This record gives sequence, structure tokens and C-alpha cells, in this order.
Amino acid sequence: MLLDKYLPTFQFNEIHRVTVRASLEETFTAIKQLTPSELSPLVNLMLNLRSLPARLGGERGMELKGEKPMLDVMYAGSFIPLEESSDEIVFGMVGQFWKLKPAAEPTISSPQEFLAHNDPAFAKVAANLKVTPDSNGCVTCSTETRIHVPDPSTRKKFAFYWRLISMGSGWIRVLWLHAIKHRAERARARN
Repeated sequence: MLLDKYLPTFQFNEIHRVTVRASLEETFTAIKQLTPSELSPLVNLMLNLRSLPARLGGERGMELKGEKPMLDVMYAGSFIPLEESSDEIVFGMVGQFWKLKPAAEPTISSPQEFLAHNDPAFAKVAANLKVTPDSNGCVTCSTETRIHVPDPSTRKKFAFYWRLISMGSGWIRVLWLHAIKHRAERARARN
């Protein structure tokens, strides 16, 4: 997996999968073209709850509006694209997610900067969306999120935050995968 290249060492992770009755190409196209309007309204609600501390601190949260692809919306926020192949997209970010007012966020604008970043006061997050064919003519669409927090005291702070948000974070990913599935299967039905 490309994800291994960007975050081979991690202390926190979550993996979610869904079976899609469409081709690898149809599913990968769905990943790239899915818009925020195709997501469940629950995703917007959960993202707003998750970004509440930042909003209270005067920061803006991710805006899930418009017809731009979801990945573009994420890249306009804090995530950066790391790498893409014909079956996997990897993106990442660096931050102090557990703080109401994080320290000045490092400017990470390239895969090389992401790989080189090693400030122990920050968490490094890498995630992917991947499609894998199965033997039944379907594909598995999965997402894995990995978080590396090298410093033990920083890791304790992140662990508390992770306990608070991991269920909602996982639910967002599940809903995202189901929206991808729905879009890909609609495309399959039209063809």
C-alpha cells in the first residue's frame, strides 16, 4: 500500500471497508468525483461537532458545501494530497487536534515536507482510500487512517482526544464509504 510509505509507524489507526458491486474503475471514479452533497447530513453534523473546539478558538472548520469533489474540499482545508495510483489515494495532515488553540501549525505543502516533518509536539495523520478487486466481480473499497504521535506526553494528550472523537470519526468514514458505494453502483446500473 502507498499508505505504508507515508506512515509506516503509528500508534492509532482505524480501518473501514465496504463491498461495492461495481468495477475497480467505476469505484475509483466515484471516490474522485463524490461531492459533499452526496454525503449523509450526519457527516456535516459530526464534522461540525468535531471542529467545535477549533471554532470556539476562532478557527474555521471544513465546509461541506458545493459541488466540488470531496477530496478537493479536504485539500482546500488542512489535508494535502500525498500520492495517488490507479487504486489508492493517500492524503495527510499534521496538527495538534487536541488543543483549542494549537501552536502555529507547520506549513506542510508537499509529500516530501510531510515525510520530513518530525516535531514531537504534533501528530501526523495519513489516510487512504483504496479499491481492491475480489473474486466475485465486486471490489472492496476501504479507508485506513493512521496517526503517529512520537512523544509519549503528546501521545497521552492525543489519546484522550482520540477516545472522545474516534467513534464519530469512524462513523464519518463509514458514511463516506457508503456514499462512494452508492455512486459507483449507480454508475454501474446506468452502463
